[in-house]
Amino acid sequence: MEVNRLLKDQGILYGEPGAYGLTSKGEEFGVQRYHDNGYGGFAHVSYETTHFDPSITDVLDSSPEKLAKVRADISADRQAQRAARKSAEAEADANFRASEADKETAEAENDIDPKVWLMVGGTLVAIITFIGVKKGIDLYKRKKAEKAEKAEKAAQAESGSGASSGVEGK
Repeated sequence: MEVNRLLKDQGILYGEPGAYGLTSKGEEFGVQRYHDNGYGGFAHVSYETTHFDPSITDVLDSSPEKLAKVRADISADRQAQRAARKSAEAEADANFRASEADKETAEAENDIDPKVWLMVGGTLVAIITFIGVKKGIDLYKRKKAEKAEKAEKAAQAESGSGASSGVEGK
């Protein structure tokens, strides 16, 4: 990281970590080579490597003061990245909590009050009980009517058979 930062600060490289390229000044001392694994599709991997001539050390300012500045810059970049990451995490957490609160609010609005459920349940029980009692009363009346009809038929049959046998006897 330090060497790449030195090279970038002195105009030999451009870009960001992981994506550096040679400037026109850098092409005097180095060359970039393209590599790939020979596969296509999702297995394809390619990358570039940069190779420098050893004479670059004569041009590169690597004094202790310059190295200290580069190290301080790298440290500041890392702290800025950490702060940005923490800020993004805090924002994502706040968004998640707000989303969860919205879900809870929506669920609470969609929930039916338990008193309503009790009233609906009580009404259903009353209706079912009424229907059951009505059917029971109708069945009782029908059975009573059938019994009365049988008793009447039996009484008619008895009175009709006694009257006919008395007439025949005379």
